[in-house]
Amino acid sequence: MGFAERYADVKAFAPVGLRGHLRHAALTGLSSWYRAQGRLEESLARPRVQFLYIHHTFTDELPALERLIQNLGRTHAFIPYGEAVDRILKARIDRPYLCVSSDDGFRNNLDGGRVLRDHGVSACFFINPGLIGLRDPERIRQVCAERLHFPPVAFLDWDEVNELAAMGHEIGSHSWEHRRLGSLSMEALHDDIGRSRDAIVDHVGAAPHFAYPYGRFRDLPAEGVKAVFEAGHRSCASAERGCHISDAPLQNNQLHIRRDHVILDWPLEHVRYFLANSARRASTAKNGYPAQP
Repeated sequence: MGFAERYADVKAFAPVGLRGHLRHAALTGLSSWYRAQGRLEESLARPRVQFLYIHHTFTDELPALERLIQNLGRTHAFIPYGEAVDRILKARIDRPYLCVSSDDGFRNNLDGGRVLRDHGVSACFFINPGLIGLRDPERIRQVCAERLHFPPVAFLDWDEVNELAAMGHEIGSHSWEHRRLGSLSMEALHDDIGRSRDAIVDHVGAAPHFAYPYGRFRDLPAEGVKAVFEAGHRSCASAERGCHISDAPLQNNQLHIRRDHVILDWPLEHVRYFLANSARRASTAKNGYPAQP
């Protein structure tokens, strides 16, 4: 069994359908209209902290990663993940800040990590310790298909995780094996979160940040949010779109990070539209974990 080495392999595995093409056309129209109204640059200039997250940096995506960093770096300051958290908690947001993270621990993150390092950008790579070093082809195929909805992709091993850390990147926890935490018993949920953090601390030395799989608010119950901080993490991140402003200091457990998902082969105008829309909608009321029905 071969591993996907290019994003083109992923697109061949799950071709874009009519809905995807219509979405692309709609985003192109919206971003053009927003820019023509003068609202795009105005929104992007708003002082805030905005977290981007990706999943993969395949070989054919690396030029797009460079373009993204160079383009957004003209209007934003890229800062490390830990600094981004601190600026929100301490209400020190005086300009537009961007932070990069990546989920799932694919081996191709090494190439992306090098590109980011070469451009002076420190990211946070969220990994699943139970999948680090996984080499069994059938198990990889099963995990990628059932939990990640992907063709088989190679995972990092611990030496490579430490290589990312040596580049100046942070390593965070993404749960033990990328299970949907909301489906676990409370005992199993606490065990998963604590076990994952302990493994990263043992191998890397620190695991200050947590991002939960699938990333919708419904995917981590309130008890799970509490467990994240009880385990010793400094931050908890979703995959809900949005960004952060603050006008008064917060406690760690009062912040629930929103992140904007980016796929590197998207047109830059689409990425900038998503970021501008999040910036326009930002409010201090969106800094926390919302009340669940």
